[in-house]
Amino acid sequence: MRLVRATVDDKIYADASSILATLGLDVNGAVRMFLQGVVLHNGIPFDLRLTPDQAEVMRARRQTNRQATQEAREIARGGGLAHASVEAMLTAMTKDEA
Repeated sequence: MRLVRATVDDKIYADASSILATLGLDVNGAVRMFLQGVVLHNGIPFDLRLTPDQAEVMRARRQTNRQATQEAREIARGGGLAHASVEAMLTAMTKDEA
């Protein structure tokens, strides 16, 4: 037998415990069921996929982060544009995307 420990936000634990109790389970039983499902399905026993809309949002966010990182590096080197405010930076980024 193994002891499994996990750190979980208090509110999430309380909410999950309440829902599980309604189902006649406790957290330990639910974790055991999850691990049995992992073995049975040879992986996570539920879908971990993004919808096409969620995937597009993630791609856009990554692109924005890359662009912001690049601009920050240019500014740090003294060769990039400096913006007066976050709003000005976002406006400039929006114009670049168009």
